[in-house]
Amino acid sequence: MLRRGEIWRIDGARERLGLVISSDVYNSTDVPIVMVAEVVEESLLRDSPLAVRMGAYVVMPDRLSSPMKKWFTECVDVADTETMLRVGRALRILQEL
Repeated sequence: MLRRGEIWRIDGARERLGLVISSDVYNSTDVPIVMVAEVVEESLLRDSPLAVRMGAYVVMPDRLSSPMKKWFTECVDVADTETMLRVGRALRILQEL
């Protein structure tokens, strides 16, 4: 099962990395999609005041997508609690929650 906080390689319309942001309850259902925030290598970072750094990666909370579960090919990393708190804060700012 895909879990919140995991970073996966996604091979869909285009290959990319995505941080799973949907809840584990949602992810465990038969719904065929998972919500992710795009993850880029730091060298590919574009200006974004909400970007969250995570080692060699940067999570982009303003680049959201819902790829098919079947497109997830490899778990490459897992975000720590602090990173997930910062991503959650950025998502709340984006949505005025």
